Amino acid sequence: MASFEKRGKKWRAIVSAIEGVNRVKRSKTFKTKKEATEWAIKVENSKVDGYTISRATITLPEYFLEWYERYRKPNIRESTQMRYISEYNRVKILFEGVKLEQLNTPLVQDKLDEYGKTVAPATLSKFWDIVKSCLRDAQIDGLIKKDIWTRVKTHSTKSGADKGVLSATDFSKLQSYLYDHIDTNSDLGILIALETGARLGEIAAITLDDIDFKKNTINISKSYSIAVQKLTETKNMQSHRIIAITEQFSKLLHDNSDYLPLYSHYYNRQFSRRLKDIIDALDIPHLRFHDLRHSHASFLLYNDVSIDYVSKRLGHKNTRITLDVYAHMLKEKETEQSTMALKFLSSSPQMSPGSKNNA
Repeated sequence: MASFEKRGKKWRAIVSAIEGVNRVKRSKTFKTKKEATEWAIKVENSKVDGYTISRATITLPEYFLEWYERYRKPNIRESTQMRYISEYNRVKILFEGVKLEQLNTPLVQDKLDEYGKTVAPATLSKFWDIVKSCLRDAQIDGLIKKDIWTRVKTHSTKSGADKGVLSATDFSKLQSYLYDHIDTNSDLGILIALETGARLGEIAAITLDDIDFKKNTINISKSYSIAVQKLTETKNMQSHRIIAITEQFSKLLHDNSDYLPLYSHYYNRQFSRRLKDIIDALDIPHLRFHDLRHSHASFLLYNDVSIDYVSKRLGHKNTRITLDVYAHMLKEKETEQSTMALKFLSSSPQMSPGSKNNA
């Protein structure tokens, strides 16, 4: 996208271009704005002075890879890098040969709907979030002229696992069972998730040195990635946190410290399979391992623990994320509080039969 500046009595046109794989800015000064505009239009649709406007020549997969290498890869964990490469391969399949200048809202929507026929809603949503970020940066770079993503919606026709949350009764039932049945390292991992709300990778990486048995805390400072099979950084800096635990749980960890670190015994889906066996035996509704994190947060929110504290305990970047993820639980609390408020108001002496209206 061209821009223009008046410099004294002359006009300078500025266009975004690409040389090799590098995005650059090119400019030229003219006597009149008309001449500057004509030059910019010519440049944006052809090759001028040995360089090519990337909007006219680069495909979305090509731009996506360049964007990932330059703006994402240096700032993310190795395990997350693998996810971006996976999404890049999907972009190649869906948008092979499609140039940035050819992109428009209907085309993007059709491609997303095509992918939505094969994957669950959560998978489609994560893919679109990444592609949308890429498109936004392409517009900032001047390679896409207008917003083509805001009206695009994700439509998945394949059912996926809903976010499960334990009821207060089932939370206590599972918690009680685990305190009495730490028979495997998986049992310990499940209980840690229930008691702390930590992510699976964070739980697998906990060592004995991370636990302060005097202060009853766990230091979350690293994560174990099954994708690359090694210890990595946590998801973000906010994920570095100290989690307070009960004295009872601290003692249980001390008594079962031989299982730590859990990653030394860990293999893919191990904890999930053990969790399924336990909840089936306890007659608890289906639950994924990550749902233990949701259940921990929801249990605290339901019991009036502040959202600021819950957000920090989970290692979220900000409370906005917590609000988005657990809005359903907060809405239930709002409804409950509303009912309670009306009950108190209706039981006021001023509202009792026969009372005088003092208004």
